[in-house]
Amino acid sequence: MEIIFFIIAKVIRLSLNFVMICMIVRMFFPLFKNPEESNFYTFLSVITEPFIIPVRYFMQKYNILQGTPIDWSFTISYILLSIVSGLLPII
Repeated sequence: MEIIFFIIAKVIRLSLNFVMICMIVRMFFPLFKNPEESNFYTFLSVITEPFIIPVRYFMQKYNILQGTPIDWSFTISYILLSIVSGLLPII
């Protein structure tokens, strides 16, 4: 039974790390190429948006950091993913 939990934790951690890498690539991608013309950017958006939208909704609902030019929902989503990835059991 322990091995099953170990495998599940590893798969979840790898998946979260993949999403976090996609978020970083998505953040820097517009500096090098126009995002509207790229299928790769669309792929990155499809992968990362499900993790960003709930935070963005929460921040808009409670009017948190709405007047700033930085997309804080993106940053907070990344931090939350890092915390969840770090809390998974390390064996």
